[in-house]
Amino acid sequence: MSTVMAALLVTLLTSCLTSAVSHQFTIVGGAAAAVAYTVAALISPRARLHPVFLFCAASLTVIVLVSSEINTNDMPGTIHIFSCYIATLALAVSTPDLSKFCRWVIFCNNILLTFFVLAQVLRNPSLKAWSIENPSGASNLMAAQINMTLPFVLMKIHDSKEQRKLLWIMLLGLNCTAVTAIMSRNGLGTMLIILTLYTLFNHKSLSVFLVSSILLLMRFLDEIMQIQFIHLLLIRFRIIGYKSMAPRSLIWEIAFHHIRENPWLGVGPGRPRKYLEVIDIYHAHNDIIQVAMETGLLSSALYTLMIGLLLTMTLRSLRRDRRTFMACLPVLAYFAYSWTGCPLGLPPATLLLAVCVNEARLQFASRSTAEQSRSPRPQFPQTRSTAALPPIPVRLKTQL
Repeated sequence: MSTVMAALLVTLLTSCLTSAVSHQFTIVGGAAAAVAYTVAALISPRARLHPVFLFCAASLTVIVLVSSEINTNDMPGTIHIFSCYIATLALAVSTPDLSKFCRWVIFCNNILLTFFVLAQVLRNPSLKAWSIENPSGASNLMAAQINMTLPFVLMKIHDSKEQRKLLWIMLLGLNCTAVTAIMSRNGLGTMLIILTLYTLFNHKSLSVFLVSSILLLMRFLDEIMQIQFIHLLLIRFRIIGYKSMAPRSLIWEIAFHHIRENPWLGVGPGRPRKYLEVIDIYHAHNDIIQVAMETGLLSSALYTLMIGLLLTMTLRSLRRDRRTFMACLPVLAYFAYSWTGCPLGLPPATLLLAVCVNEARLQFASRSTAEQSRSPRPQFPQTRSTAALPPIPVRLKTQL
């Protein structure tokens, strides 16, 4: 019961709904929950430490303090970014002893965010960008977090039978509806990628059909876009005909200018907002660029190394079974959003990533153990014992 209650409390943080009461509490509380999760994992009997992640996370927390001191940064900005960086410590450890807690956090997040979005849709049924809100101000993050937990719903569908399977299929449908209603292009594209990868894994004939359909769609794309319904739908989803007041190219151009001016320790924790607010933007819309602008190229390289190692684990899972591959897909969903958003700026989002990564690592390790147990043991040639040797004739000498 204590595990369930702890998971429910953490879910309120990871969903960022606590920002309705206090956004500062969400930031600091998310970091504190990540540290508590790390400590609980470390003291568990079957804990496994990942040294590279520990080194990178510890180095990031030191660099942010040095950057704050050199740039004479204000305290609120330093506390915010320090909280964001220290939350990455949760990626440095994994243990099966927290698997039940992690599963509860994953499914509670999935259900809570899905119904939170659908409740807003019922109040305002018109599909329109930015009509769905999150108390933290990161509405598109909700689509990313639903996508991060979506693979585990697919695994439940695969494992369940009869009535329970139908319930999980219904939840999957609600997940897809919620992601679509948020009107996030990144979220919608990531959801389609996850569903496609799930469908194509171990289905070669279906993969050929889908690839052929995509090629056929690309061949007749101009003709299809002339259909009025499809044309209006693409405009509504901002796929065509959308002109941003602050495109990514402009945001990144400003960020790169300040990175060149301050390559080693950045402009200081929290100060990118000051330089980007001239175009009414408060972050660089890319985690790697944001870290480089904020605390320098070294910290950006460390963060890139951490994300790269997680993506490598996802690529390695392609050689395993579908269950292991699906458990690693939350990393892909997180990275897809971090390419155009800034989830690192919210420690609870990093904690949810760590929870999903823990399950992926456990699935990876259990499959490796199962494969080793199935592998045949080496056969060594048996040596003949002396008892099996034929008797040696002995000639007795008689004394004359």
